[in-house]
Amino acid sequence: MSVKNQEEDAVIILKQPKRTGWKDFLLNLVFSLIMLASIYVFLIADIIRPENTADWLIRIFVTVLPLLIFANRTIKEIFYMRDFIKIVGTEIHYRSTPFVMTGFRVKSGTIPLKEVRKYGLSKIPRKLSLDFWGQKTKAMLVAQLRNGKGYFIGEFFSNEDLAEICMNIRHIYPKAKYTTNIPDEFPELQKKEKELSKSKKIKRITDAEEEPEGVGVRKR
Repeated sequence: MSVKNQEEDAVIILKQPKRTGWKDFLLNLVFSLIMLASIYVFLIADIIRPENTADWLIRIFVTVLPLLIFANRTIKEIFYMRDFIKIVGTEIHYRSTPFVMTGFRVKSGTIPLKEVRKYGLSKIPRKLSLDFWGQKTKAMLVAQLRNGKGYFIGEFFSNEDLAEICMNIRHIYPKAKYTTNIPDEFPELQKKEKELSKSKKIKRITDAEEEPEGVGVRKR
């Protein structure tokens, strides 16, 4: 068996965001075009030059800076379909684009499941998003490690996909505490949960080292 096939066999579950975000994308695109127009009007087409440096700095601040902010969000929303959350063996691999109010930096990396202390779904508190404005239970995946480090990922993923990820984590590492403040239940996942119990692909973690709470934090 080739290395590629071995890697594919190791992938237990893979989830990607569905194509949403058109309203947010169009809003950011419109603002970016407005900023481009304002740069042309105030910096290029203006025949009368500003009298001092402060005037130039003000013009740049009110035109270029907003353009960079909106262009940054527009570019990220073009490429957020590259996001993914997958469980490979006993690790979570992820690439996650945040909403405006949950951060600006695209997050990517791995999370060892044996280091997870608790995890679950958490409501996104504020929605600066037209696409998700009416979704009261829009969630993201939250995981806290033994060393105190926290992860907040999956803002563009559906609640059902995040719940299925959590379900797989619970089967792989039952010692981690599952907590959630979302009242919704997912009865359609009950069938998949029964299939998980019979799956031979899942390798359960049973030999994780037990340490008192806070030991990892004190070691840092």
